[in-house]
Amino acid sequence: MKKVVNIIIFGLLLLIFGSYMFTYQVRQDEIAFVNTLGKDSDPIEEPGLRAKWPWPIQSVYKFDKRVHVKTTRYDQVMTSAGENEGSASVMMQFYFGWKIDNPSLFMKGTKGSDSEARLRDAEKKLLEIVDTEKNNQVNQVAMGYGSFVNDGEASAKVDFDRLEASILTAAKDKAEKLGVAIEFVGIRKVGVPQSNLDVVLNAMVTQWTNAAGTTVHLAQQEAEAIRKKAQSDKENAVQKAQLEADAMLAKAQADALQQFKALEQDPELAAFLMQLEALEKSVKKQTTLILDDTMGPFGLLRGLKTPAVNPDSGDGAEGKE
Repeated sequence: MKKVVNIIIFGLLLLIFGSYMFTYQVRQDEIAFVNTLGKDSDPIEEPGLRAKWPWPIQSVYKFDKRVHVKTTRYDQVMTSAGENEGSASVMMQFYFGWKIDNPSLFMKGTKGSDSEARLRDAEKKLLEIVDTEKNNQVNQVAMGYGSFVNDGEASAKVDFDRLEASILTAAKDKAEKLGVAIEFVGIRKVGVPQSNLDVVLNAMVTQWTNAAGTTVHLAQQEAEAIRKKAQSDKENAVQKAQLEADAMLAKAQADALQQFKALEQDPELAAFLMQLEALEKSVKKQTTLILDDTMGPFGLLRGLKTPAVNPDSGDGAEGKE
């Protein structure tokens, strides 16, 4: 029984090994080539299981036909400012997406012992193409790293979308010779070279200092305007109050003068009215006063003298208290 089990296991292993040696599978997202004694077959794009002779008679190359994304190096790119100027270069990194567009041309344009080696060779050549075109295009549109900074001068600022489109157009034409289609190109990172970092920082500090000085100056002007307005409002308010006080005083003096003229006609009546008013004000509230009736207006409390009768009236009676 044990011998039968061993034979079955050996047969299964032989079948698996044989299927690996004599068959290959093409997936939905793959392109395959069968190399027979150094000669490549036509591209196989239909998915399915197929037979083949084992190596070294036949070798199978399989490539992913979906879009591959690759990132360039983060290195210096020269601008049109010139190599001798401090702001001539800028640090940039790009990314791009590519896929196999012409499988037969791709096999002819790449080298390698297997599929992975050919893919690495293709990516190496594509990196050289994109690096070359990014240097060419950046050199045409940028005057320095300041062109990538939003400093308010729209005319000097680099249009990223247009730069990416120009690099894509130029690189796409060269990539077609490799049987590859570059689908997109994008800017991943923009920076300042270390050699120019101090210059940039000093420029930024200067810009911030100027902006702060401008802000302080404007604030001082606004504060001075507020102080002047407050002082002017104060002087106007004092002048207005003084005019109103002078008008009220003049009116009071005129009223008093008119009253004095009226009271001059009967001095005794004027004195009586003044004493009566003083007495009314002193006892206006519920107050008990203990005072000498000879003081001030309180003599009125003793009573009034009866006016004397005129002798010519015919009444012989004399005035009494």
